[in-house]
Amino acid sequence: MRLKFVILLIFIVFVYGCSFKNSLEQKTYSEVQPLSQVTMTGGRIGEVPPDFIVVTTEGKAVRLSDFAEQKKPVIVYFMATWCPYCAQDYKALSKVYPKYENDVSFISISLDLSEDLIKLIEYKKKYPELKNTMFAPGQYSILVDYSATKTTKKFAIGSDGTIKYIALGAFDEEQWDRLLSEMSKQK
Repeated sequence: MRLKFVILLIFIVFVYGCSFKNSLEQKTYSEVQPLSQVTMTGGRIGEVPPDFIVVTTEGKAVRLSDFAEQKKPVIVYFMATWCPYCAQDYKALSKVYPKYENDVSFISISLDLSEDLIKLIEYKKKYPELKNTMFAPGQYSILVDYSATKTTKKFAIGSDGTIKYIALGAFDEEQWDRLLSEMSKQK
């Protein structure tokens, strides 16, 4: 009887362990898509996105609608410091963003609500080429408004204040270059 119980317990543990992903796999998802497909995703392209105010790692309050008032395009990127796909995105972005930083703003918003300014400041130090980008802790209302449930979700907002592109998944250098090049023409 005891042997049957032990075998049953081992079987249950084995089935349970095989049926659940580890916590990193549960938190991350990435889907790489060619930039040519970006305009075909999402149903809000052409609309004015919900406005928000975030406090950046530099201590500055930034309002999304201010970029449209300044006629400057902006990328809103949802990330987390634990996301390996975000690290891939930042590595590729680091190589191309410096040539566009005067023309296109970039705001990274953490979708992990436990990540505070201190954690984001430390994370941003890993990417010195992105010193002119903004990082900000997430807010529940922003995540809901943008349906940001997965990392690497990006919204490219034109100088007219409307959404031009929506994408999910890590980009390579070429994709970032093409997106930033197109957005810089919006200015």
